[in-house]
Formats: sequence, structure tokens, C-alpha cells
Amino acid sequence: MNCALIAALLSFVFAVQGPVVRQARGAADEAQNGDSQNVEGHTITVSRSGEAYAKPDLGILIMSIRSTSPIADEAVGDNAQKAKDVESALAGLGFSPTEYEISSVTFGDQGGPRFPGQSDITAYEANQYIYVFFEAADLADVAKLTQKAAAVIEALRKAGAVPANEGNGFGPVMIGAQQGSLIIYTVKDAGEYERKALQVAIARARVAAQDIAAGTGVHLTELRNVQSGYLAGSGVIPRSGPSPLAGLRYRFFTTKSDELIIIANVTLQYDFK
Repeated sequence: MNCALIAALLSFVFAVQGPVVRQARGAADEAQNGDSQNVEGHTITVSRSGEAYAKPDLGILIMSIRSTSPIADEAVGDNAQKAKDVESALAGLGFSPTEYEISSVTFGDQGGPRFPGQSDITAYEANQYIYVFFEAADLADVAKLTQKAAAVIEALRKAGAVPANEGNGFGPVMIGAQQGSLIIYTVKDAGEYERKALQVAIARARVAAQDIAAGTGVHLTELRNVQSGYLAGSGVIPRSGPSPLAGLRYRFFTTKSDELIIIANVTLQYDFK
């Protein structure tokens, strides 16, 4: 078994303090820094943030398969074979097709220095991400999760997969707070927590507007405008560009197995006299 991969997994599963905690706190601090208030004309405008705390109910182990060849068809064909080998490996471990996903292939090229008579393109690269899902029952027992994930990693490694955070031809990929993180966590349905975070933000903005009015000796008359701002997760994990998270349907991610913080921002504008 590949000791480096297992060590990376172990270091992640048990790392619920240190950098991850600081990361979650940093997200909350950033939200607070977005708080603002303004009095102009006969309106008071206040922006506030609110948080909701969710317990992740889904863990996602992310690996990738990549193939490089000077011939485009060969790169795509090699990757297709690796995808079949991955499916066979997961089936051998008892995973059904609903318990994992393999992303569609992305295709790029690698270029070299230009010399007389040399083509700009020296190789083609095909890349796909593998997402293996661990449900809440798996997350409840860290020891069993570690053992199950280790078996998956070893089987996928033999099938030709590598950790997604090793990077690819488009540059290195960082998943979460730690370079060695192979599992990230989310909630399958975040709607309830989004609403809670928004409610907290609205309540804070309302109180702040009332405090400003009381402090300046004016009276709020009516709510002129409500604007909902950003929604963010504590993990601050990107979903765009070369990130392996771009192919997932979930909105918020964290590297903490026991807590996901969802942050909302709202701006209220009141008339006063």
C-alpha cells in the first residue's frame, strides 16, 4: 500500500484543529469586515453578515486520472481505459454507481520552446476527476472512515488514479487548507442553513439601523430596500478554474468533518425623519 497516500489521509482525517480552525475563523472574520453603515440624505443603509452552522452529512474523496500522449486520440483513449479500470475497482469494493462519479474529460495540450521546424504542441493531456462519496454513517466513525478511504485510495491507485491535489497540466490544485487533504465535506441540502444565515444577517442589520437612529435622534419610517449579498462557506474552497470542485453540484465545502459554516450578507435601507 502506498504509505505516502495513507499518511496524507490520516493527517487530514484527524486534523480538526490548527489551520482548519483558523480558516473557519478567518471566513467569519472576513464576513464581519464586510459590515458597514451609511447615513445619507434621509436614508440609513446598513450591511451585516450572519452565520449558520451545519454538520456535514457527506464526505467526498477526490482523485483524478490523467493521460499524456503526443497523439491526441491516444491520450483520450488511455484515460477512457483508466476510467473503466476505476469503475471496476470501485465495484470490487462494493460501491454502486450512485456512490461515485467520474467527471467528463477535459482536454489540453502542453507546449515546448519554439525551435525551427518544431511544433508548438509537444503533448496532449486528458484529465478526469473521480468523486467517491461517504455518507453520514461513514462520517460517524473516524476509524472506519479512515480504513474505508484507505482501501479506496489503494484500489484507485492500482487502477491508475492519483490524488487530485497533485495538480495537472494546467497548474497545481489546492483542496482546502492542507495540500495533503484528500477528503472534503459538505451538506447535501444547504437550503435550511442558507435561510438561517440570512435571518441572522437581517436581524443584525435591523438592530444596527435602530441603534443608529436612536443615537442620532431620528425615527425610522419604512424599509426602502433589502438586498441579499454573498453566500459563502467556511472552507473558502474555490469551485471555478482548475479546481476539482467545479464538477460537483454542492455549493459549500469545508475541510472539517464536524462543522460547516455558511455565511450570508444582507443590506437594509431605511427611510427616516
